[in-house]
Amino acid sequence: MAGYVTIILLLLLPAAVSGAASGGGGGCIGAMVDDTSRAGKEEKLAMEMAMEDFTVSGVDVGSPAVAVVLCTMASNGDPVRAASAALSLINERGARALVGLHSWQEAAFVAEIGRQAMVPVLSFAAAAAPSTSRRWPFLVRVARGQHAQMRAVAAVVGSWQWRRVAVLYEDADYGGGAGVFPHLADALRAVGSEVDRRVPVPASPSGDALRRSLGDLMGGQCRVFVVHTSAKVAVPLFAEASRMGMMATGYVWIVTDAIAGAIDSLDAAAVSTMQGVIGVRNHISMDTNSKNTRDRLIARLRKRFRSQYPGDDDDGGGGGGDNDKTRGPHYPALLAYDTIVAVASAMRKTNATAPTRATDPNPSSPDSGETIKIAVSSNGTELLREVKSVRFRGVSGEFGFVDGEFSPPVRFQLINVAAPRYHELGFWSPEHGFSKSAGGCSHRGGDGGGECEPSMRFLGPVIWPGKPWDVPRGWAPPANGSPFTVAVPEKAAFPDFVKVTRHHGRGGEDDDEPSFEGFSIDVFKAAVEHLPYNFHYKFVSFNGTYDSLMQHDYMKSYDILVGDTSVSSGMYKFVEFSQPYTESGLVMVVPFSADTWDHSWIFLRPFSPAMWLLIAAVGLYNGVAIWLMERRHNGDYRGGIWKQVTIVLWLSLAALLSPREEERQLRSSLSKASMAVWLLVAVVLATNYTASLSSLMTAQRLGREAAVTAESLKSATGALVGCTEGSVVGRYLEEVLMFPGHRVRRLAGDEEHHRALVSGEVKAAFLRVSHAKLLLAKYCNELMTTGPVYHVAGLGFVFPKGSPLLAEISQAILEVFENGTIQRLETAMLSAYNCTAAAAAAMDGGAGDLYRLGPENYWGLFLMTLFASTASLAAYGVFFHHDTSCGGGSSAVTGGGHRKQGDGRKDSATVDPGGSSHGDEAPSSASVTAGHGRKDTEMVVISME
Repeated sequence: MAGYVTIILLLLLPAAVSGAASGGGGGCIGAMVDDTSRAGKEEKLAMEMAMEDFTVSGVDVGSPAVAVVLCTMASNGDPVRAASAALSLINERGARALVGLHSWQEAAFVAEIGRQAMVPVLSFAAAAAPSTSRRWPFLVRVARGQHAQMRAVAAVVGSWQWRRVAVLYEDADYGGGAGVFPHLADALRAVGSEVDRRVPVPASPSGDALRRSLGDLMGGQCRVFVVHTSAKVAVPLFAEASRMGMMATGYVWIVTDAIAGAIDSLDAAAVSTMQGVIGVRNHISMDTNSKNTRDRLIARLRKRFRSQYPGDDDDGGGGGGDNDKTRGPHYPALLAYDTIVAVASAMRKTNATAPTRATDPNPSSPDSGETIKIAVSSNGTELLREVKSVRFRGVSGEFGFVDGEFSPPVRFQLINVAAPRYHELGFWSPEHGFSKSAGGCSHRGGDGGGECEPSMRFLGPVIWPGKPWDVPRGWAPPANGSPFTVAVPEKAAFPDFVKVTRHHGRGGEDDDEPSFEGFSIDVFKAAVEHLPYNFHYKFVSFNGTYDSLMQHDYMKSYDILVGDTSVSSGMYKFVEFSQPYTESGLVMVVPFSADTWDHSWIFLRPFSPAMWLLIAAVGLYNGVAIWLMERRHNGDYRGGIWKQVTIVLWLSLAALLSPREEERQLRSSLSKASMAVWLLVAVVLATNYTASLSSLMTAQRLGREAAVTAESLKSATGALVGCTEGSVVGRYLEEVLMFPGHRVRRLAGDEEHHRALVSGEVKAAFLRVSHAKLLLAKYCNELMTTGPVYHVAGLGFVFPKGSPLLAEISQAILEVFENGTIQRLETAMLSAYNCTAAAAAAMDGGAGDLYRLGPENYWGLFLMTLFASTASLAAYGVFFHHDTSCGGGSSAVTGGGHRKQGDGRKDSATVDPGGSSHGDEAPSSASVTAGHGRKDTEMVVISME
């Protein structure tokens, strides 16, 4: 830059530079103005009046007679003319400081001259690159910092939830509008938005250059434009935008202080092309005395302006001569007034009137012998330090520097350009947000303040370009009419959610054209139908994983991703998600397999083994006692040994099984008393047994769900758990539930989940609620859910960062949620399988058929009674049938009429095959005589023992 400036200076130095000085010798303040614009003329008059007022005030207070004069020259925004004027002012007029320069091209040229001459250069250029203060230490920016202003712009964007903005900036070297991008990007990120694109605008734009820049914007989808240029560039920019139809409905334009602060000085024709623009400009709060001083100065400036530029005064009004606000002078002129006062005060303090000296010859380039001489200020460093230390309340507000930077404002004013010129919307400050009054918020201690809100919506209606009252969406389909591309995975883990089918061999134009179906596809279509406009889209399949598309491609190739994608906070650094369209939560699915042995013998569990032994012992003791007391009074209690043992066992159990019947058979009073006490014990035991068994059955049902937990799985040696391949559930299991990574098995698809669970490869699978419902709908008789529901987000659609579609698609998803469409779609998906009802019961925690009592619950009891009956029958066959056979052999009588005497036992009976019976007390033996011609008859003696 230094070599380039030197070459320019060599070309300019021999030229005669004309100028007008307002005073003679001594210390000179060089002012470079643009006398071709109204704002430049106002600045020139304001500087002259500032110098006059300063001289008068110095005489009044008796200050030393320091000759400080103002030397003005016209640069007219041309960097070359600005450099020529700077050389002339320094070398010929002895300028100790230079003031002016609204563009960075001018500032860059003059700052290099000021560095070599050690002359402070005070520039009004709005933006600067971070390195300018190091490169040009004598450059002083008299312009507000950009960080707070960019936060105000971002607050406007965030109020209307626009996700992307395009920035038009003045393409100037060494800073220019590009210097605000870091501030604007940070501020937009804080409100959930981002810069979609940056479009440079030439500092001296031609019609073709403007059409190219604006045409670039029209080709995109973003319709929110932030313009950060000088007012000189903004005028032709908006004129061209109006001709191209970009000031119509659907567009949003936001301008920064360089334009909004100069809106009053623009002519009516320029303002007419900016209808609907929102402006953010500095607001200056002033006390009563300062305000009165400013009003008097404005009146004087207005009077002198009408005197020197009568034609410009009529042209600048735009709204008629009676509108004092629009006739100026405006903020740039007031700031120029205070700047001259500040520099003159610093020169008076440093006595900056000493003569300058010429520098040693400086070669223009290493290979050139041509040299130039630039006068060097003898006390430029001291004057620079004094200028930066100046602080006072002037007509433009608080004037001063903090850490070498011009002090930023504490509040910004929002304006809306509308006929006849603009109207004020309200104010914004970093501390309070938006407010309707300049006093801030009353509830926060502001004097005379009102309400404050984080959104500007409460400030009232805004007139947008095209004059609609509806808030623009901030985006539009591409101008070329191409549809939005919706990515769909070809290999989804659960095909019922997303399925891509390719049709081969049909021979038509649609051969190999895939079809897209599934629950997620249906939800997306339903949401699109709820958009308030015609949404053109096209499904495009991709063969890859969700992570690769989101992390590596950042969704740059697609507008939306539709699939069973999990909403994950870890992915928000790459993409953004819509409102979830499924139930949130993570559940554990386990195989439904009952412990058959444990359930079959559950009837033994109400009493402990010791209790069962005690009951058996006490019952046996009571049976023996009652038998001993009853056998004297009751003949039924007498007989053989086996009969007596049977009676004792029966008495031991009778009190528990049929107490009333057994009590009626007792004859002894003592045995009845003993039985009564045993019956009381039996009632208590039976009641407690029933209650305990009921509790155990209930606990068993609940235990099926609580038996498998995340903690039990972690503590089990070698137990594996499953999750869906490619989802974020695996990371959740490892980082939140603390499962070791080698024990988490990734499974692909519902069939693999089912196989792994049933085969025991994994003890449990962790699935999203929506996926678990589908799995249970298919395999409800084999799988079940258990444990708590872990709080994770559901499934959602994926968008690129800052996508303008996100807000409206999310709103549409909420609408189809609330009207029951998603519920009907989910029911239709699950009803395709026979297990839907049982799966729903299992998901809701109900028992259903899975918990009904069946034979498998009591086969132990049936086994016991079958064993008892079989054992009794076997004993009968072995012992009693054997005795009968032997008795029959001894009783047989042949046809000779011989009869054998029986065994003589009391309980024996003679059975006549002919059917005659003699009762229980029949003789001990019987004879049957067979006559001639009749068959031999066998007599059978049956023992009842």
